[in-house]
Amino acid sequence: MNTRTTGVGYLHCIVLLALIVSGWQPVDRQTWLIENILVLVGAVAVWTTRKQFYWSRRSWIMVIGFLCLHEVGTHFTYPEVPYNSAVYLISGMDVNAAFGWERNQYDRFVHLAYGLLLSLPLREIVSEKCHLKGAWASLIAWSLVLSTSMLYELMEWAGAAYAGGGDSAFVGAQGDVWDAQKDMAVAAAGSLVVLICRGHALRDKVSALRGRLTPN
Repeated sequence: MNTRTTGVGYLHCIVLLALIVSGWQPVDRQTWLIENILVLVGAVAVWTTRKQFYWSRRSWIMVIGFLCLHEVGTHFTYPEVPYNSAVYLISGMDVNAAFGWERNQYDRFVHLAYGLLLSLPLREIVSEKCHLKGAWASLIAWSLVLSTSMLYELMEWAGAAYAGGGDSAFVGAQGDVWDAQKDMAVAAAGSLVVLICRGHALRDKVSALRGRLTPN
């Protein structure tokens, strides 16, 4: 089975399904449309470059997982995702009260997931296309997470400043003047964590392999 072809097929099927589900009576149709522009652009980009790069099965799962988290936000709008009610219904735990949160944290969670879930797929692209390995590939992947997070925040700012969005559902600042900086920070932190963990896991595998090959 060709993982590349299969992964692209799965991704586009799930993109279509996620768009249908999230687009069924969303809280704010205009916000849903705006939030999904990049999803459609990304899907087209993946399709047109499907023969030019390789992702592992793990990376496809990570990309699809992030997409699903994003689509939840597009359906409810990020400031209104009822994660606290959902967790309380399942476990009886009031997450916001437990952590002292006064705002809806779903947008922050998805920015964290951006770093956690998309760093390894980006690293695989960097490794394959730029022929970089080890720390250099991880550094470039981390830089890509930072730069794309910054570009997204600039898009939000432009929407607020020039399209009359203000503190809209698309911007999702919820009155926090440092919202953009915090969003970028959690994405950077998530990326750093997963890339460091990958490095340690790989080092442990190499050490274990050397131990088995070394004669007693």
